[in-house]
Amino acid sequence: MSPIPAAILTFIKESFTENVGLKALSLGLAVGLFAFLYGQQDEQQRTIEVGVVTRPPPEDANRELMTQMPPTIHVTLRGPARALDELNQARIPPVEIDLRQGHRKQIVFDPSMFNVEDARITIIDPPSIDLDWEDVISRQIPVQASISGQPASGYVIKGEPEVDPPTITVRGPTSLIEVMQFARLAPFDVSGLSEGTHRRRIAIDAPPSRVRFIGPTSAAVSVVIARRLSEAKFENRPVEVVGVVGATVVPRTVDVTVVGPPEIVRALKADQVVPRADLTAIPELNLTRHGTAVVKLTVELVKAEAEIQPPSVNVRF
Repeated sequence: MSPIPAAILTFIKESFTENVGLKALSLGLAVGLFAFLYGQQDEQQRTIEVGVVTRPPPEDANRELMTQMPPTIHVTLRGPARALDELNQARIPPVEIDLRQGHRKQIVFDPSMFNVEDARITIIDPPSIDLDWEDVISRQIPVQASISGQPASGYVIKGEPEVDPPTITVRGPTSLIEVMQFARLAPFDVSGLSEGTHRRRIAIDAPPSRVRFIGPTSAAVSVVIARRLSEAKFENRPVEVVGVVGATVVPRTVDVTVVGPPEIVRALKADQVVPRADLTAIPELNLTRHGTAVVKLTVELVKAEAEIQPPSVNVRF
């Protein structure tokens, strides 16, 4: 193999030794340009969900946030793919919003609120949230019982159900509390029940969202079941005076309305309905002397009641 000519060796040597500073600068610029272009090609954009955590006012502040806060917001990031992958995998820590004063009108999201490294935030969606507040109040409302089913044949519900406690305290935003009329109980099922007073403890239905009950979660309900009653009217029944003979009565006849179980009322005959003016039931009367008295009438019935009109008569004896 023939030796390399001296001219060529000299050229190679001068290529590395002449203008060393200029050549180093050129190399640095080339490397920087390559890194910049490579970095530009590697830079990407990605949207990531970030949690939202709020610190609400304390209970004694009596303030309620009516705005429905989103659990997350969307943050669009721009940066190297590697950094974005790491952020997407590790997740950006939730952004914390301090609402303890209870009067803040708006939240404006700023990039400085997010813990992001090696990337920049370009878009925050939503960029802001308007806040609506209300005062929290308390007041008492009735506890309302309801009935389901039917009692046993021949029986009816007498009167309204009794509830204990009759009222309950509700607490919540003003707009919700002011329109609440009552707290409802689950229905009291009277199916098949017969005569008597029936008591049960029944749960109070859950209150609306943002409203809470202060006190018991149930109430005692009493329902009275009675025999179904019928009514019959006996007109112009003559008044019978008890205690003296030959007394006169004004008026001589009265109307009697009998109320009782259907089978009792149906079986009554007119001659069994006798209105009586009993003078012996008035101790202060001297029945050995003539006189007059206003006497309350009575009708003796078994398992039925009588209403007399007029209820009293004038008796002369």
